[in-house]
Amino acid sequence: MPKKYIIIIACVVSLLFVSVVWQVAETKIYSMAEQLAATIFGRPFNQLTVRDEQNIPMQLYNDGEKHYNALFIASEALDENDRRLLGEGSEHFVTLTDKLLDMVSIRDSIPYLYYDFDYPKYNQKAPWASALTQSVGMNALANRAGMDRNLEVLGIAENMLRSLDPDVADLSIALSDSSIWFMEYPAETPYFSLSGMMSTLLHLHKYQELTKNPLAQELFDKGFCALTAKLPEFDYHGYSYYNLDGTKAGRMYHQRHIMLLGKLLEIRQDKVLRYYRDRWQHADSLPIIWQMLLNPRPRRIAAFVLSFLALTALLYLLLAWTQKSGKSDPEHS
Repeated sequence: MPKKYIIIIACVVSLLFVSVVWQVAETKIYSMAEQLAATIFGRPFNQLTVRDEQNIPMQLYNDGEKHYNALFIASEALDENDRRLLGEGSEHFVTLTDKLLDMVSIRDSIPYLYYDFDYPKYNQKAPWASALTQSVGMNALANRAGMDRNLEVLGIAENMLRSLDPDVADLSIALSDSSIWFMEYPAETPYFSLSGMMSTLLHLHKYQELTKNPLAQELFDKGFCALTAKLPEFDYHGYSYYNLDGTKAGRMYHQRHIMLLGKLLEIRQDKVLRYYRDRWQHADSLPIIWQMLLNPRPRRIAAFVLSFLALTALLYLLLAWTQKSGKSDPEHS
């Protein structure tokens, strides 16, 4: 077979194979890459969850440092609480919520789950707090209070809810008298991080269902109003921005935005949320090469092209070797 035909076959097969794999498993590929980078270089490209001796999650960051991150601890605590309610034991839930209680710091009578490390990407200087972390943490601690019938722990959770009120702390901003944006990364000029905002709303709703606190419902209503007003600004040709600072969402976060919109629609039907949920879902289902044309992200394109070229080279060598082996076989001479 002529060399040019071998090259064409290798290119076509590689392109089809890599396109299908990326279509269905792109986010898993990135997760595997994070694990591989941490194994080889001792640090991930972004961050990776590791464990301490008590099986409490820690985050390994791309500077090689490990830190406790209250958001991940509280999220795992809520998962463990669901298992506890199904009768699967409460030991790990207690360990995680004990750690959260140890991490709580009081400032002006308000408890905060502070981060004790800087996060330069969003200009956060230690100690700093996050509306998202407060919302997940208050739910974890409210469930712990319910399990122990502990009013002191419930009081901590109730005051963490108060920290989401813009009149009390700087973790949210009033866009109008009837709308509030909750800041995952607090700043005088908000970044307007979409995933953090929607997750905070879901945890406000969860807290209201658990405690019947009217402030949680009021904050949810005002947050929902802000979300519907700002959501069109997050659209980019059918894809989503991670924030309004101009950062486009990677596919993992784009899919997360779709999922969070779906969960909010289960709570309250809204035509704006439904329109963008459907629009973004349609864009995510398009062929992967078309996605890259509509939503060009250099690192994503580079990773795809490198995968394609590596497989093409491998297939070319395999096909060329097969041709050479066939010619040297006496039975085929």
